[in-house]
Amino acid sequence: MEQARAMMRVCDLMDRDVVFCYPDDSVNDVVRMMKANQFRPVVVVHESGEVWGLVSRLAVIRFHGENLDQIRAEDVMRPYKIDVDPQWPIETAIQLMKRTRHEHLIIVDPHAGRGVPSGS
Repeated sequence: MEQARAMMRVCDLMDRDVVFCYPDDSVNDVVRMMKANQFRPVVVVHESGEVWGLVSRLAVIRFHGENLDQIRAEDVMRPYKIDVDPQWPIETAIQLMKRTRHEHLIIVDPHAGRGVPSGS
């Protein structure tokens, strides 16, 4: 088991069906995206394609009771500036997630597309 895990790479676990929004999208729209996609986190992407951040369920819950149409995705996202190579061993990604306290890693690879590893 330990040997199989050591051979596993980030690209073996990442989800290629990433849900994304733009910084100006309302949090209400982001919540709809989450509901339609089993409450997966939503990646915030600039029009240029650059990843700006990630909106999680926890980030949205903090705004419960407020007018979510008036709040923008960039107001609730966690900024994201981590480079992750999809060819990294999974252990390297796990250590990075522990060190940075990120529950999800956003993988940007020109050959594999965008992806978020499933699970942490």
